[in-house]
Amino acid sequence: MSLRAGPLPRFAEVHIRRALEIIAKHGRIGRKQLAMELGVGEGSVRTILNRLKKRELITSSRGGHSLTAKGRRSLGGPFEFVQIDVGNLTVGKVDVATVIRGAAKKVKRGIEQRDEAIKAGADGATILILKKGKLQFPDKFLKVNKKIEGMLMRTFRPRENDVIAIGTAQDIVKAEAGTRAAARTLL
Repeated sequence: MSLRAGPLPRFAEVHIRRALEIIAKHGRIGRKQLAMELGVGEGSVRTILNRLKKRELITSSRGGHSLTAKGRRSLGGPFEFVQIDVGNLTVGKVDVATVIRGAAKKVKRGIEQRDEAIKAGADGATILILKKGKLQFPDKFLKVNKKIEGMLMRTFRPRENDVIAIGTAQDIVKAEAGTRAAARTLL
């Protein structure tokens, strides 16, 4: 006799972090609404919620799910995610970017961040570092267009050794998920 397990959950670690952020934004939220906002099925949301409960990051009641004090602390500082058009700097149709303060030393070649973005459902991620007042790729293999550099500098106001991560995909949800996954590797 073989036991047949149900389908595997269809989510990435980035969805767990995003679930915490959505719960924080709403204060209390139900499973169905959380599934809609995350863009995953209810079965995946049940698994995510169970993991968050085991980590003591959320509590659940008939009224929905809410963060514990430990859950609020785990979110740390808020990231700002901005949909932005960086032209041919990325490969996708939609780009979402954020700045990670002081993370330049954690970047090797940027491939690690790109890979995590792809695992999260994005088409890729581009990583830029502010060094000596200029935005540059980690291995300096390309120069950043002056117009795009100016726009990124005005939008994020990066400081020396900050990193700008740009997730790219065919839609905003996947682009943001890619950016979140890339940024998470630098925390």
